Amino acid sequence: SKMKYELKIKGKSIDIPPKELDLLYFLASNYNRVFTRDALLDKVWGFDYLGDSRTVDVHVRTLRQKLGPAGNYIETVRGIGYKIGGEKE
Repeated sequence: SKMKYELKIKGKSIDIPPKELDLLYFLASNYNRVFTRDALLDKVWGFDYLGDSRTVDVHVRTLRQKLGPAGNYIETVRGIGYKIGGEKE
C-alpha cells in the first residue's frame, strides 16, 4: 500500500503536494547540510528531471508560505542553495 504523508502544524493539517513534502522531508532529514539547487533536483526530482533549477526556488517559496513562521527554518544559503537547521548566520 502507498504511504500517505500528512503535514500538520500546531494540529492543523496543511494541504501540500507530494513534491513539496518530499523536498521538506529531504532537507529536514539532512539537518544543517546545504544542498545546491542541482543537487536537490537530483535527489528530490530524480536524475531524469529536465526542469530548471528555478523549480526548486518556486517549491521553496510555496513551502515557506504554507509553513508560515516555521518556513523560516528553510534557509537560503547565498550563492549555494538551501538547508534546514543549524546556526543563523
